[in-house]
Amino acid sequence: MSTSTDDLDKYFSQTEKELEIERVMGCFKLDPFAILELPYTKPDPKSIKVAYRKKSLMIHPDKVKHEKAQDAFALLKKAESELTDENRLKFLLTVIEEARVEVLRDNGFKVKTEVIVNPPVMTEDGDGPRLKASLDSVTIVDEKEYPYLLTQKGQTEVKSKMKEILIEMELRRRRLLKKEMEAEGAEKRKAEEAVKDRKRKAEDAKQWEDSRDKRVSSWRDFQKKGGKKIKKIKKSGL
Repeated sequence: MSTSTDDLDKYFSQTEKELEIERVMGCFKLDPFAILELPYTKPDPKSIKVAYRKKSLMIHPDKVKHEKAQDAFALLKKAESELTDENRLKFLLTVIEEARVEVLRDNGFKVKTEVIVNPPVMTEDGDGPRLKASLDSVTIVDEKEYPYLLTQKGQTEVKSKMKEILIEMELRRRRLLKKEMEAEGAEKRKAEEAVKDRKRKAEDAKQWEDSRDKRVSSWRDFQKKGGKKIKKIKKSGL
C-alpha cells in the first residue's frame, strides 16, 4: 500500500517545516549537496529523488505558511536540477575532488596523481588522417586511503574549501561577464554614434537640397538687379 503525499505531510510539524526553511536559506546557494543534505560523492538518482521529495513536502509554499517558503523551495528545486544534470554534476564532482586535494595538502598529506591514457581519436593534418592518443594527469582521492577525510573536521574543511572554490569561480565568471558586457556596450555606443552621424549627414544633405531652389532664386534676383557694381579706382599717373 503506497503512502500518499498528504499522509507524509502529517509527519512534519509546523516547527520542523519552519526550521527546514531556515536551514535551506542558510545554505551556500551554489552548493546543491548542502541544500539536499547529500554526501559529497556521486549521488545515485534515487537518493536525489528521495531527498528532494522529503524536503519539498516540508518547505513547499502550499504546505507551510512562511514568508521565505517560496525562496527556499526555489533553491531546493535548483539543487535537484543541478544534481540531475549530467554536465553540472560532473563539474561539481570535479570541484569536490579539488577541495579534497587542497584540504589534504593543507594538512600535510601527499596526494597521489594518476595518469590516464585517453582513447585514441582520428585526426586530420598535413600528412593525412592518423590516430592520436593523449595523456591526462589527474588526481583521484580515495577516502579509504585518507581516513582524515572521513572525520567531522575533514568533512567540514572539504565543505568550506569547496565553498571557497565555487565563490572564486563565480567571481571570475562575473568579472568576465562584466568585461563582455562593457565591450558590448562600447560597441553598441560606437554603432549608435555611427547611426547618429549618418543621420546628421543625411539631414544636412536634405536641408542643403531643400534650400537649393531658394539659393538659385536669390542668385537670379541678384542677377536681374545687375549685381553689385564694383567701383574701379583710377590709378594716378604720378
